Amino acid sequence: MGLVYFVILAHALSDRPEEMGVFALLSFILALAQVLGTFALPSAAIRYIAQHLAENESQKAKAVVVRVLQVGFLASAVAFLLLFIPAEPLSVLMFGKADYALLLRIIAICTIFTILNVEVGSFLQGIQRMRDVAIIGLAHSIVSTSVGIYFLYYGWRLYAVVLGWLAGWLIASIAGLFLTARYLGVFGKPYPIKPLWNFSRPLYISGGIGYFVSWIDQLLLAALVGQRELGIYYVAIRASTVPSLFSNSIITALFPQLSELYTQQGSNSFKDAFRVSTRYSVLIGFPLIIGLATLAYPVITLFAGWQYIEATEPLLIISIAALIGTLGVAIGPILMTLERTTLVSVLSLVSVFLSFLLSYFALAYLGLGMIGTAWARTLASIICLVLSLYALKRILPLTFDKNALLDASAASLGMIAAILVLDAFRQVLTPFPHQFFVFKLHLLPVYIIVGAFAYFFSLVASRAIKKHDIELIHEYLPKKMKWIADWLGRLALAK
Repeated sequence: MGLVYFVILAHALSDRPEEMGVFALLSFILALAQVLGTFALPSAAIRYIAQHLAENESQKAKAVVVRVLQVGFLASAVAFLLLFIPAEPLSVLMFGKADYALLLRIIAICTIFTILNVEVGSFLQGIQRMRDVAIIGLAHSIVSTSVGIYFLYYGWRLYAVVLGWLAGWLIASIAGLFLTARYLGVFGKPYPIKPLWNFSRPLYISGGIGYFVSWIDQLLLAALVGQRELGIYYVAIRASTVPSLFSNSIITALFPQLSELYTQQGSNSFKDAFRVSTRYSVLIGFPLIIGLATLAYPVITLFAGWQYIEATEPLLIISIAALIGTLGVAIGPILMTLERTTLVSVLSLVSVFLSFLLSYFALAYLGLGMIGTAWARTLASIICLVLSLYALKRILPLTFDKNALLDASAASLGMIAAILVLDAFRQVLTPFPHQFFVFKLHLLPVYIIVGAFAYFFSLVASRAIKKHDIELIHEYLPKKMKWIADWLGRLALAK
């Protein structure tokens, strides 16, 4: 739903791409409040709540909730004052004029609820109430999207966006707080801050640094080139994150599970967990990313409109980083479970240095614009992934599922071939250049369906789908949908 909302927003702001740049900077401020205002305590909450519940010590788990909420309410008040009072000078500093001061004041109110939402989400993850996490996330999407689209329809433009944010975070945070009180409790004696802070401090540093790493190319682009280019580049960034929805869901579920496994079985349980997580992130992540890159032109056109077509090439480049990043989906959760948070901080410092150096060089010295920042982001991501894998393998003897990697790569090539054959057939029917773009855009769902079937049957042909994959799908699906797993099993495992 967030993706659909962004598509509608991009088309609504297509006549003024610089407003998309303003939207990007407003998103930066709100997410910055999440990163800095939570002090990384939600990560500690997931870790310690899962651990104490595994040890049957629910009172200690509740004490963690109480302490994190105390810190969160204080941080929310500080964030609100820092944005609300100096809104006019901040607007001039960021956007060159004071016209966006009211937007910043609404964002100040949003920070209160977005910090609370991150915290209550971590409580539910620690309790492993993943269904509730999903429902609250869906409720947030529905409310923010509905409110935003409603006000966009009446021409409120960026004000529609921030009002949608406010409504979504308000509903989600209150619902999460209510469920936490129901399952565990929110009142009582607080947990000692020292162990929580000792766990979170390196993550807080690395999280802040990592956040700036993800934004440094965009901030430099806005400062050195302009808000119009930032708006176009931001569209490419948002489009590239769509395949990561799956890997992010793995991380959400994996961290508390690893904490529980570590408490019960020790670090030996990580070997299988790493192989399983990378297996499915590769088998599902590869076709999504490669398919996105293959159909980049019609995707950008449909995603944001013709005015953002310059985002196509940056999207292709950034997809390379996303493809390689699927291999490291389990690195962060494992390092956090092992409490190697200092190592995480060091890796983040390396990331920010590389990102800043490469982005600044590409913009200030080479003058490559969006293409330069895209290559800088990609190269920095590849180098940091290699360093992270090296650091983790020095701690634990972990290996990838090489068969899954080869099978996913081969099946993705089959998917590309099917899409190209379909497109060649279409060009025979519609050989004129101006028809190429129109027909390819309208046929995008057909390309996606053909590519998906080609990928699936390539996996079937190579015997890449195993019995335990079907069993996992069968266990994962709701009772009324288990027939899907049975059908897939008969098709994929037939001799």
